[in-house]
Amino acid sequence: MGGRRGAVERTGVSIVESVDANEYAGCLRGWNMRMDQVSSGPFAGRLVMIRLGGLEIVRETTTQALLKQGSAWSDALVFSLPLAVSNPGYYNGRPLAFPHLLLSDGANLLPLLTSTRVDVVSIAVSRDRLSSCLETLGEPRAADFIAGLRDQQHAFSGLHHGLTGLQHGLRQICDYGQRLGPALAFEHVRRSLQDTVVDALAGILSEHAWTDIRGCTAQTVDRIREYVFERVEDPPRIAELCRHVGVSRRTLQDCFQDALGLTPLQYLRMLRLNAVRRELGALAATGQPVSIGDVAARWGFWHWSRFAENYRQLFGELPSRTVQRVASASR
Repeated sequence: MGGRRGAVERTGVSIVESVDANEYAGCLRGWNMRMDQVSSGPFAGRLVMIRLGGLEIVRETTTQALLKQGSAWSDALVFSLPLAVSNPGYYNGRPLAFPHLLLSDGANLLPLLTSTRVDVVSIAVSRDRLSSCLETLGEPRAADFIAGLRDQQHAFSGLHHGLTGLQHGLRQICDYGQRLGPALAFEHVRRSLQDTVVDALAGILSEHAWTDIRGCTAQTVDRIREYVFERVEDPPRIAELCRHVGVSRRTLQDCFQDALGLTPLQYLRMLRLNAVRRELGALAATGQPVSIGDVAARWGFWHWSRFAENYRQLFGELPSRTVQRVASASR
């Protein structure tokens, strides 16, 4: 997922919108994210990023389920709090009840299958800054917990005034949007916002027990994804995948249902269709002629009409329209 990076020290507000999940992932400047569309239909995403030096607030509003994985900057902790969801999601092989607050090591954000429609705010904050704040507040146990959090994921679920208060506060901050930009030129405004957010996180950390989210099923999904991308020219069959990870067909089926709520066949088709869309977009952006049939065949789609229909069902447009749209935007 790329090299290790430090916190982005720029300040300001940026707002972008996109109709392509892959393009949308690239709009998260300073992060390294991969997003594959899972549910069927046209995608629309809106991203609000508020940078306050060693702290970032990111609000995402998306209209289709996405399989997300990647990293923020290397010394960051990432808190993710949904404001609204249409249905449960999955994280690291665990179903997520709403509302929930996830805490992840920013260097390794594990697979997250989002709700079909979701409005979520993520906060990336320096581990040292948060740990220091907890020490100042007289919460040494929570400070030690944060300082030692490496390659771990935790969750807190349930209605609580601290959680609902944080939802309300983050929604207000993000709703200001571009109007907040000029005020961020003043250091006391930036410091006030940082302190407000960090203090709220510190309060939740100090008051509640966190559930460690460990999922061996997610590791199996990761191994299979890597195996598939190593064999682009010869897509593996289910039996071959079972041999590769050393499980039975039934176990593989249960693993995917537990981790993502998908069957292995659904996952593989979704993965390959997203790969085709990503490659078509990259080729179209160069301004050179694009052979959709060659790209589709390279990813194992040999039945043209079936491929085109599966593509249209997932993304809400034909592959030819994807090429036209990206080529026009690149001129």
